[in-house]
Amino acid sequence: MKSLADILRGIVDAGKTLDEIQRRRAVEITQWEYDELRHVFALLVLGHAVGLPAPPVEVGIGLLPFMEDDIHLMLSRLDTAHSPLSRLFSTFPAI
Repeated sequence: MKSLADILRGIVDAGKTLDEIQRRRAVEITQWEYDELRHVFALLVLGHAVGLPAPPVEVGIGLLPFMEDDIHLMLSRLDTAHSPLSRLFSTFPAI
């Protein structure tokens, strides 16, 4: 039969595991939200490229040197924007 110390150690270990899982999930959610906000920012600044109202072109051109990663993200999203499931399936490895 297990002693009380073994049971408490098991509970503490389970708590540590749950804490690690929740921290990892929080980081993943924060990274996803960060990517989404960058995508929205790119669309707001360079919206004229996809037909959305946008600020003057001079503002967009002035920000271009700082937005290289945002432009790559926006272009990758445009490729998968035609189907709601295309982004999901594009994450699976090719067979």
